[in-house]
Amino acid sequence: MSTNYNSTVALPVHTVVDEAYMERFSNDQLAYKAWTGTDLVQEILFDEEGVQECLQDAKFEAAHAAMALRVLVRRLTGMDPNVLRKAVDQIRLEALVLEPVTEQLPAWETLQ
Repeated sequence: MSTNYNSTVALPVHTVVDEAYMERFSNDQLAYKAWTGTDLVQEILFDEEGVQECLQDAKFEAAHAAMALRVLVRRLTGMDPNVLRKAVDQIRLEALVLEPVTEQLPAWETLQ
């Protein structure tokens, strides 16, 4: 892996990076920001050398990627990402709880 951690673009001091800031980007740009951000985080975290020095960069990139994905999810689904996460978690939980537990009988056994 190449270690080009310092390739992050510095933002002006007065720039607040939040969901409102991310709204100005297109879906393609948000997806690209999230991908490059998480790619850099992966590179930093799994590099054996110099991890401690670059941990702040990884946190910065992860936060930006998460914000970009939240805005993208809201646009694509029309739902607030927190509400969507709760709904999906609820559906998964219900599926686990309501799924009938059936014991698989060996092929040679039959019920009389």
